[in-house]
Amino acid sequence: TTVVAKLVSKEWKGLSDKKRVVWDEKARLDKERYETEKATYTGPWKLPITIKNRNQKDPTAPMRPMSAFLSYSNSKRCGVR
Repeated sequence: TTVVAKLVSKEWKGLSDKKRVVWDEKARLDKERYETEKATYTGPWKLPITIKNRNQKDPTAPMRPMSAFLSYSNSKRCGVR
């Protein structure tokens, strides 16, 4: 919910640089993973449009990397609820 997102966002803004480095490193590694998967991926990025699967992506396509904030918020979301 938006309340949880606001609490996590406030916590993220108050995070010290030393603690934020951990999340920045996770985001950097995830971005590297994405770039290598993207370079080796040969399939279509989007499936041909039919009535059943409008705007669907190929399920084997590489997932976009998470930012440091998203990684942090996913780890803290359960504790805030």
